[in-house]
Amino acid sequence: MNGTKERGNNELRIKYRAWIKKGCESKMGEVTSINLDEGYINYIVCNEQNEIEIIGLAYLDEYILLQYTGLKDKNSKEIYEGDILRYSFPYDRRLRHISPVSYLDTQASFGIVDFYGNNIPLYDIPANNYFEVVGNIYENEELLKSEEKK
Repeated sequence: MNGTKERGNNELRIKYRAWIKKGCESKMGEVTSINLDEGYINYIVCNEQNEIEIIGLAYLDEYILLQYTGLKDKNSKEIYEGDILRYSFPYDRRLRHISPVSYLDTQASFGIVDFYGNNIPLYDIPANNYFEVVGNIYENEELLKSEEKK
């Protein structure tokens, strides 16, 4: 199974990235292929200059798959499961929050939890230009802890 799938003119992109937990270091990598029979993924890790740093293989207990939501933030950055979003709404300055993206079983979609603890599917918010990816739950956990203190 390929990490991405395209369908005719109506593009359906099923993409994954993975939190790789191998050895002493953990890294975020782009999944290039998934082998369901053998239970492993192939991945690449790029540096900040977008140059390939690592090409690797990880088995089931060495990675966590994170699916692309199909949406982009206000800076055109792809939003993945596990990303941390900062959002605010211009019509109500009180609605500013930071929340991780997760799969909402009750909504059968990806979403966030608002300041009041409500599950909000991303598709339900018409203006995704108010979202900004500020990190992810694996590399930037401190963002969520600082939000809890507010």
